[in-house]
Amino acid sequence: MTLNPWAVKARALDRYRWRLLRERHSLLGSALRFAREALGDWWFGLRAKYRLAASVDIESCDFLLLQSAPKVIAFQRKKLLIEGVRGRGYHLLETALRPPRTILRERLLKRPRHAVPTRYFGMAAHAEWLVQHHQPRVLLNDRNGSLYAPFLRLALAASGGLLVHLAHATTVERSRRLGMNDYDYYFLFGQSSLEALQARMLRFGSSTAVLVGSHMIDDSYVMPAPDLATRTLLILGVGPDKEKESAYQQTYALLASWARRHPEYRVLVKPHPRSQAPFWLGVVQATANVELLGADCSLAAALKRASVVVNILSNAVIEAALAGRPVLCVDLGGQQDIFQQQRFFGPVIRAEDELEQRLLGIEADFGQALEQSRAFAEFHLAHGAGGLASTLDALQRLHDGNSLSAELRTVTLEAHPANL
Repeated sequence: MTLNPWAVKARALDRYRWRLLRERHSLLGSALRFAREALGDWWFGLRAKYRLAASVDIESCDFLLLQSAPKVIAFQRKKLLIEGVRGRGYHLLETALRPPRTILRERLLKRPRHAVPTRYFGMAAHAEWLVQHHQPRVLLNDRNGSLYAPFLRLALAASGGLLVHLAHATTVERSRRLGMNDYDYYFLFGQSSLEALQARMLRFGSSTAVLVGSHMIDDSYVMPAPDLATRTLLILGVGPDKEKESAYQQTYALLASWARRHPEYRVLVKPHPRSQAPFWLGVVQATANVELLGADCSLAAALKRASVVVNILSNAVIEAALAGRPVLCVDLGGQQDIFQQQRFFGPVIRAEDELEQRLLGIEADFGQALEQSRAFAEFHLAHGAGGLASTLDALQRLHDGNSLSAELRTVTLEAHPANL
């Protein structure tokens, strides 16, 4: 008897989602949440059965970039990648996952090739519609943890296509979404991401992890070593949710106090892209040597002006290290050191006098500080500033049916436990 791979996948998803809930909730709490999620999925699936498209118009492409939501497209986070793929002569279309109500209203649904339990019928039918509508050779998935991914992979396999998941950051955080691993290829930034995924106790599906580097970084981060004589500190701000917390207000206050006591230093503040920087707006009005950088100032441009970077809790510390800037971590929030900054840059700074001593240490042994940044960047970013070119080359090879370059490290990431 031939097994139905779609139904097998659906049953495995049930097991996976139950285990995800049990990681955070009691047996009763997990059961209630599981039932609530199942009811919502079942209702979507039931309605989807009556909203199937009578026919599917074809809008084919070589690459289909599937973003997590329509609003994400406007952020243009994949601009370099899109331009690179199109620059190589391929037809790339960019679209986004729609909410269930839109999928139902617009009949973006096609009956899956095999029977699927009602709970997952809506997801499977939309995945089938996407593949039949666009007929991509390679589908580039952006959303971590998407429950559509397993069905996209099945639909693509039936038509000779591939599902490639593009990590849009290092995968070192503890987000439950990173348990999804059901892709043909999983493009990772570097060694730290691979180690973090291998250490996870819950992985759904299998994939071939490829250390391609970051497709979001170009050679703008290749710059001369900083001039310590400029005495310019760049502070990387935290996200708008975190910066409201008292511990991060205290961290900001520590840095602002230090800046007031050291007018010989120029202090630049690069806010998080989503932050309005309310704390620093007040500081710059009262402190002449503090400058709040505007949204039009790129991270690379900010790093060019900096001699030392102060990081609190920002992914941008990786770009700072790649740019060859010494890094100091200042944090009163007590967050887990997910980037392993202490391993490379020393203990977290929690007082003004510590910051002063560490700056003196950088001035005393500048070569060591640069070596620490180089090692940190290599740990997190394969191929350094060449990540975009590496990613484009890998995508071209996959599209053309060729093997990946021997220079790329590939590792099989199996499901864990094995029944997922």
